[in-house]
Amino acid sequence: MPGRRHAPHGGFTLLELLVVMFIIGIVAAMATLSIGTATSQTGIEQVAAQLADRLTLVREEAVMQGREFGLRFFARQYEFTVYDFDQGRWQPVAPDAGLLQAQKLPGEAVLELHVDGRNVALPEERPVVEAEQETRDKAMQRAGDGRPADPARGRDAPQVLILSSGDVTPFAVHLRPAIGSPGVRLEVADDGSTQTVRDEF
Repeated sequence: MPGRRHAPHGGFTLLELLVVMFIIGIVAAMATLSIGTATSQTGIEQVAAQLADRLTLVREEAVMQGREFGLRFFARQYEFTVYDFDQGRWQPVAPDAGLLQAQKLPGEAVLELHVDGRNVALPEERPVVEAEQETRDKAMQRAGDGRPADPARGRDAPQVLILSSGDVTPFAVHLRPAIGSPGVRLEVADDGSTQTVRDEF
């Protein structure tokens, strides 16, 4: 019909679609990274909470049993130990101890230990002790008069002591989901009380 105007054709150009898809991709990637970081942070906070709970349990056991316990840290795990006065050496708790068994950190998580405000160098993992090595350790850790050696000394001595008096070596452990990532810091006082502080992002 003469004089009738046609409406412009609707739709998007290929360039416009590519720009929109690119923006959606960036937003999705940022959301994924954010969720991943939050999940890692939550996992590390759970590890810190579990360690605090286990420490409380061991402290109560130490007082009730009148025994000396210890806490040994490695770069990616920790374990509770108990001092055997008959053998004059530290030993891991019994394999059937449940919550007190050696605990490995999840994924690529790492920890740093601070005692008396100083950073403590941590071995990567617990060495395998053979029977003959145990015999040598037992002999070395006994004093010259045949009495057991000082529980706070020796190659297998833990970095943290949990004494039958209820006292605990004050320490702080910094847990991270990966090397260089922000994490949480668990601070433990000499009375066993704990405080968890989150790193700033």
